[in-house]
Amino acid sequence: MAGMKMNDGRSTGDGRRDFASAPRFGDPLSWSVPVFRLGGTVVRAHAVLLGTVVTILFRAGWFAGDSSFLLGPLPASIFLASLCGCVFIHEYVTLLVARRLGGDMPEIVLQPLGGMETLALPDDWRSALLVSASGPLVTLVVAVAAMAGLLYGTTVTPSPDPFGFTGIYSPEVAASAWLESLYLFGVAAILVSGANMLPAAPFRGGAILEAVCRPRVGNARARRYAHRVGVFTAVGLGIVGVLSLNAAIVLIALLSAACLHHEHRRLEAVADAVGGGDPEVVDLRIDALLDQQSAEADAASIREEDERRIAAVDAAEAEMDLILAKINAQGLASLDASERAVLDAATRRRRDDVGPDDPGGLDR
Repeated sequence: MAGMKMNDGRSTGDGRRDFASAPRFGDPLSWSVPVFRLGGTVVRAHAVLLGTVVTILFRAGWFAGDSSFLLGPLPASIFLASLCGCVFIHEYVTLLVARRLGGDMPEIVLQPLGGMETLALPDDWRSALLVSASGPLVTLVVAVAAMAGLLYGTTVTPSPDPFGFTGIYSPEVAASAWLESLYLFGVAAILVSGANMLPAAPFRGGAILEAVCRPRVGNARARRYAHRVGVFTAVGLGIVGVLSLNAAIVLIALLSAACLHHEHRRLEAVADAVGGGDPEVVDLRIDALLDQQSAEADAASIREEDERRIAAVDAAEAEMDLILAKINAQGLASLDASERAVLDAATRRRRDDVGPDDPGGLDR
């Protein structure tokens, strides 16, 4: 597996796509278009998100005033803007926490209820759990804050339905543009937070399950178990969607199935790269490789820290040599304020290194 860095069965070394990469049928993550850059991170909109926006706006305009679709064009636009905003908050918080704790998200790919990008989790299971749960927790806080604002601005208790829009035009909320917008924003946040607890790709519930299982069964096996649970979840969603004639749930199941298929192919490629064979043996080999890479990364970090410390000491000694040469040539009075500060600091460090029990140390 030369040239491939692994993280729990994911390849993190070659997963970055440039700003103009072309969609590929076999890669669900590539079914997206770039929207903008945020620092060095590309933010993309997935085809499913774009299709959802077009569908809802079309239905809102076509069925305006019809009881078959309760949202008019303006509320539908506000809801879609709120949904996209909540999804972006969810993914950007996950990105920040991941990079802070040693994980990585090469890019942000927005779908209607979250992200679709590959999330490389940190090695430590607690950090991995925090990275996985950070997005759903933040959007849950956003939803609670929105509902608190709604409670503060109304005299009746609203009853938001995160899986529909019934009751959204209650008289007091519908009479106020900002209360209606706040309600829609809260519903969008609840949808994003709740959906991302599903234990199936591309939602964060699978990564949360994987992180919880890691200390008990190891990284590679936890990844495989989470993948299996994701398959059962996607199948269950598909059955529920078909039986209830709910196209949205069926779409979520199909999206999850596409991502799980992509993940399955990646896991197979990793298994082949470590020699294949029995899944239990493959798990042991992958965990051993991950441990080796972690040890190498720690050793490299220690070397870099030592090199930085040595470079700092060399620079300080070179500066002191220049100051001492100046004193020797022009006298102590020739030093400026910054040079005196450097000399005083070096003297204090020398005294601290020698210690009070070694009065002769200053002469050495």
